[in-house]
Amino acid sequence: MNTMTRTRIRRYRRTGAGMLRASVHLSPPTLPDWPKPGCSIEQWRSWLSPVWVDEPFRQAVTHASPDLARQVRAVLDGQVDNPRRARRAALAVARYALRYAHRSTPFGLFAGVALVEFGDRSLVHVGDAHEAVTRPDPAALDAAIIAWETGGERERMADVEVCVNNLARVRDGRVHVPAEGADEFSLALTAAVELVLQAAGSPIPHAALLGKLAAEFPHVEPCRRAELVAELLRTRLLRSRLRAAATVTDPAAVLPPALLATCERTAVDVRLDTEVRLPETVALEVETAATVLARLATHPAGTPAWRRYAERFVDRFGEGAEVPVEQVTDSVRGLGLPDGFGLLSEPPRPMSRRDRLLLDLAGTAAVQGNRAVILPEAMVEELEAAAAEPFTNLAPAPHFELCAQVQARSIAALDAGDFRLRVHTVSRAAGAMSGRFWHLLPDLAAGYVALPTVAAGAVLAQLSFHPTRAEADLLTRAPQVVPKLVSVGEYRDSGQEDVLHPRDLVVGARDGHLYLAVAATGERLELLAPTAINFLWNNYTPPLVRFLAEISRAAAAQVTWFDWGAAWTLPFTPALHYRRTVLVAARWQLYARTLPGRTAHLQEWAGRLHAWRRRAGVPERVLLAVDDQHLPLDLTREMDVDLLRAHLGGTPVAVLFEAPPRDADGWIDGRAHSMVVSLKSSR
Repeated sequence: MNTMTRTRIRRYRRTGAGMLRASVHLSPPTLPDWPKPGCSIEQWRSWLSPVWVDEPFRQAVTHASPDLARQVRAVLDGQVDNPRRARRAALAVARYALRYAHRSTPFGLFAGVALVEFGDRSLVHVGDAHEAVTRPDPAALDAAIIAWETGGERERMADVEVCVNNLARVRDGRVHVPAEGADEFSLALTAAVELVLQAAGSPIPHAALLGKLAAEFPHVEPCRRAELVAELLRTRLLRSRLRAAATVTDPAAVLPPALLATCERTAVDVRLDTEVRLPETVALEVETAATVLARLATHPAGTPAWRRYAERFVDRFGEGAEVPVEQVTDSVRGLGLPDGFGLLSEPPRPMSRRDRLLLDLAGTAAVQGNRAVILPEAMVEELEAAAAEPFTNLAPAPHFELCAQVQARSIAALDAGDFRLRVHTVSRAAGAMSGRFWHLLPDLAAGYVALPTVAAGAVLAQLSFHPTRAEADLLTRAPQVVPKLVSVGEYRDSGQEDVLHPRDLVVGARDGHLYLAVAATGERLELLAPTAINFLWNNYTPPLVRFLAEISRAAAAQVTWFDWGAAWTLPFTPALHYRRTVLVAARWQLYARTLPGRTAHLQEWAGRLHAWRRRAGVPERVLLAVDDQHLPLDLTREMDVDLLRAHLGGTPVAVLFEAPPRDADGWIDGRAHSMVVSLKSSR
């Protein structure tokens, strides 16, 4: 790779050190030849046995999926005599075996995190003293807390304070509270429920709340009053002190030992025993890649949904008005939420000039047989102009994170500038990918204190909330790194300084742009949400949380990984290279209808697969994309082909990306890795 000499545009700078994500293990367990279709249960045991005997691998899988471990043990112990059940277990084990040494996404005992520094020369040292940091498994802990809160033993809850969930809303004679996914739970606003809303507006001991109910409703049996409070805890209308706020990184810290003892399952994060330093040329390339992705943003002036919402706000309330958040987001008293909130997917968007340019680029590459396209500056400028029309005075995204793989065959090559950067993804804001690991890397967290804001003079505040699905709880936990907090849907002690709630906030508009402010002081706020949960899914996040996290940046550029727009529907899109960076890898869509049905023999199915590969120019090594996870497959191996077939048995299309070169991780001893770098606008 030749040194680049032309002018380099950099509108973003890294904030400090980055976060390395890397596999714990260098090689997968020994994988025997994959059994032939229709084989016996004994042959599946013969495949599973040598794989399962690898103790580190077995421990990693057992921790990740105790159910799978039990299934494998049952097959090996002769308790399963159905070959189909054995095959399903083997396929699941094979997936874990492939990710064991080939995926860098932090996950249990498979991969962990460490700091990555930048300097004059490269340095790589990986030791064996990796540290496994355990916390209670969130789903198991949630079940244990519910049992403790609602189990009928009032004495153990007597001194536990409870308070009303500040996400609760009263309308039409009912109380509504966010439930799992995009749904909500509602119950009638009876006199007893109304008393609870008043009495527990601030934290109150459980016993004292029951006492107030007893005083107001003396003729109701004590067990009925206790059942009401238990039901309100179960439905999340009440939050108890047992549920640690999201800025408490270990939820076990607030629990009585007796409760904690009932939660046996643990979740693990690994802090890697590594020292890694990359040359400044890599940091320079990251900044360049971040800049070009910002220039190529599909929505340089915010999404259409937020633009429409801002127009509606001005039409309804006028420029200069400041309206309480709770009123604005109420569908009766205000505007409700922007279009798409509460849905499980984004609505389709109309074809744009940017889409037409990219369709032409992808189609030309396909016709010419090019797997990769070098993106010239002229095309970047044309795409940038197409997306920006008809907007003026565009606001840059103030900060975000970029996750990428550094590809170099050796340390010497890396120092000589002979490397590539392959972008994996881009987060909506700084802290989105790294925040949940700040408790492991406090030096990294310190770099997020002085991030820029969209509006001059605005103050950064950290958004703290619980997800609507218990299993995602650890994804929202991050230590407090900035002085101010906005707490949503959590238990918080009363009188905490610098803790704000939705009722304390107002929405205003200036020059057609929305902003968030503190009602009592007028101070402008911009919220930092250190969670990797994708808000567009909507089924893990209360809609109000998404509203607060997005509103201040709603009119700024929405920077993501490279978005092909309408071209995503094409069967093939080429890799796009810009300087030393692979902005997006080559991608193919394989439709199940292209290949024989389920009754076809695997050999026939594989033959049709390889014929399609030859026609479409698909390489042997690919990454099978499942949501945001990529499973490495070598399509010359029967096991990998069978995994692909199993995937297509449950979905109509498989998305395949070109895999990195075999020596891409050579500089780090072949260890699967990626790095996350926080970037801030320099203008």
